[in-house]
Amino acid sequence: MLKSVAQRADKQSKRRKDLDTYVGKPLSRNPLALATVYKDGLGRLWQNQTEAAESLARFGVQREHVNRALRVSALPADVLLLFTETGLIGRTARQLIRIERAIGREALEQRARAIAKEGKSWTEIVHLLDKKQPPAPQRGRTPQVDLPLVRARQFAEGVAANKWKTKTEAARQQGWGKGRLSVATALSTLPTVITELFDEKRFSHGNAETLMALVRTLGVSKVAQNAKALSEQPRRRSAAAILNYLAGGPADTDCTVKVNLVGDAVTFSFSFKAHATRRNLIDVDQLRALAISALANSVEIPR
Repeated sequence: MLKSVAQRADKQSKRRKDLDTYVGKPLSRNPLALATVYKDGLGRLWQNQTEAAESLARFGVQREHVNRALRVSALPADVLLLFTETGLIGRTARQLIRIERAIGREALEQRARAIAKEGKSWTEIVHLLDKKQPPAPQRGRTPQVDLPLVRARQFAEGVAANKWKTKTEAARQQGWGKGRLSVATALSTLPTVITELFDEKRFSHGNAETLMALVRTLGVSKVAQNAKALSEQPRRRSAAAILNYLAGGPADTDCTVKVNLVGDAVTFSFSFKAHATRRNLIDVDQLRALAISALANSVEIPR
């Protein structure tokens, strides 16, 4: 009896850990992550899409989200690779599924291979896949990009040229989302030792949100200290690897540290391959620093 109860508790605990790995951006709006969660839990945590939706309801997931996630995750790799920088949300998934239904999988794959994704927004990529001309920018507006470091520079250049004085004016004139512009401009307040670590053309909005969540939780001094240490070890790294190091995780694949900010809530998640771990994943001092920083909430992100 006691063994049975313990087994159920262990199973529930493992289930929570499996799901908590993906906490941060809502699963209902992150089809590729949702597809991964579903496949990981199939036959273990649920037997079908309906059961998965019921289990993931606390994340805002409905059955239609699960179904759409699985359909879009099955698209050709060349299609999905087009969205590695811009991200892929529910609306994008619906449009991709519609295009595949209209022209067929093979034609969609051929179109994807002919598209250069650099500097393009997800809207422009979808229009190209649909063989439609991207919407022409209104007179006086700059091309739309969803690269926060680029956007921050564009905003600063506009202020210097007296094109606008506030984020509200810039967002209205350029058609930029004010929320995303706020995240982008917040990057310009960070020490350059942090921002210079990243390639602006490969630094996504999701990367920016994670970086600002790190600053809010750990404090800018600690993140700058980690950045300086990393800058003294020059080599090519992905944005994810850099963020992992800034969060205090090891600069290898043993442990991945993710930090997500949703409103005022900051979530840390640690995932690792147990068989590959060669050191303590996180020490007591680091845990204490994280807890104190999170509770004190002493560093405010510019809005």
